[in-house]
Amino acid sequence: MDPVRQTADTTPPDPGTSDHDAQVERLAQQLSLLLRRARRMMREAAGRIHPEIDAGVYAVLLVIAQSGPLRMVELAEELGLDKSTMSRQVWALLRLGLVERRPDPADGRAFLLELSPAGRERFAEVSECRRRSWREKLAHWSTAEIADLADGLERLGAEQPDPDSR
Repeated sequence: MDPVRQTADTTPPDPGTSDHDAQVERLAQQLSLLLRRARRMMREAAGRIHPEIDAGVYAVLLVIAQSGPLRMVELAEELGLDKSTMSRQVWALLRLGLVERRPDPADGRAFLLELSPAGRERFAEVSECRRRSWREKLAHWSTAEIADLADGLERLGAEQPDPDSR
């Protein structure tokens, strides 16, 4: 075990304790900071893909690259966007030649969206820059620390509350 790391207590905490609540608040603050920085990184990546796209359009491109080919309705659902917003963002990607539409073999009325060859090339270049940046940021972290963080974020993502339950 890395000597800098503390041994994790696996006993479920009492949510009412002040220390537990303080750590939950600390986590919320750090996640907020991380999200602000991630938005900045998205804006920068969008500009590297093409100067005419913004972070929102880049997010669409990112989902298509990672999960495509997708129908527009699936893309809108994944991103939590309405159809008109999704249409504008997809149209921008189509117009710039970064995404292509092809008929959906399962439904002749629908289309699938996927990266064009130019989109794949630009996305690959920007993705390599992103990976290099992460490798540099985490160079002093142990493999176990990186795995622990990834595991924790995965677990947190899987435990998101239903937004309608507030």
